[in-house]
Amino acid sequence: MKKSFSKVLISIYSLIAFQTPQGVLAESDVFEKCNKLDDAIEFRECISSNQSIKKGSTISNFENALKFFESGDTSSSLKAINLYIDANPDSKEAYLVRGIIYGWDLSDVEKSQSDFDKAIEIDDKYSNAYALKADNLYWELGNATQAKKDIEKAIIHSPNNPYVNNVRGHIFLDIGLTFFEKEKFDLAINSAKEAVISFEKVVNNNNDENENLLIKRLFPLGLTYDAHTSLGDTKFDLLYFAHKKNKQRDDAKRSLNEAINHYSNAITLAPTQEEAEKYEIERDFDMLTPAEIHLYRGNAYSWSSSQKDWKKACKDWKISKKLGNKEAQTNYRQWKC
Repeated sequence: MKKSFSKVLISIYSLIAFQTPQGVLAESDVFEKCNKLDDAIEFRECISSNQSIKKGSTISNFENALKFFESGDTSSSLKAINLYIDANPDSKEAYLVRGIIYGWDLSDVEKSQSDFDKAIEIDDKYSNAYALKADNLYWELGNATQAKKDIEKAIIHSPNNPYVNNVRGHIFLDIGLTFFEKEKFDLAINSAKEAVISFEKVVNNNNDENENLLIKRLFPLGLTYDAHTSLGDTKFDLLYFAHKKNKQRDDAKRSLNEAINHYSNAITLAPTQEEAEKYEIERDFDMLTPAEIHLYRGNAYSWSSSQKDWKKACKDWKISKKLGNKEAQTNYRQWKC
């Protein structure tokens, strides 16, 4: 499923620090049952038998669903998670995984939302489910009002969760751009500041993305990489120009410099152009590529009053056009680099 916001893979954005599936939590009950046996050999056989049953059924189905999803095998992933849900109908994590599969691989928003609602029904403080639901509501169903309510519920329950903040950041960035187009510059700035707060939390709290199969599947190039680019977009495309419209020159200059720094951070984290394009083809996602980020940073440099920065803009555009970006090629020619 490709999202409508052109510069980034919006939301699922990647993603989730899953809690232990409920089937796994049953291990303590198994121990208590087996511990009642007096004979040591019977105790070991009891533990071994129960572990074998779980590994061959419910636990492995959950783990396999994640592994299949991360590898892009949608059919096997859906089959595995359905088997897990049959055995564990009260697993909020399982409904969340299936909702992601329905929404992001099968483009079935209705089934996706139904599973997120089921996860929330099981746990009404489940922040990841609220965030995923908000993501669908905003980008796929156009319900901005309810999306904002759900993402704020997610933030209340999990204020530093990187995925939740990533979703929130993109929603407020898009709202801010809408205000800017309507020339409501103060409202645009306020929305941009909310987006910045959330994206900065992604950068500061996203420490386990390489260990999370769903983050690796949905953000194969890294959630931090996405967040730095989004911070650059927010501070350049929105804050810089809104401050300029309000004649707030110092704020505009600061926003421009900060945007350039964030684009530079993203470039440091970037994969090769070939790697990014490979994921685009294999996963049918709009991926952030080095060509795009060099274009964005070049565009930001071009608005600086420094002649040195104009030369840096030409350098970025040259790199971008060499990587195949046509907009950079146009800019390079028009600026007579």
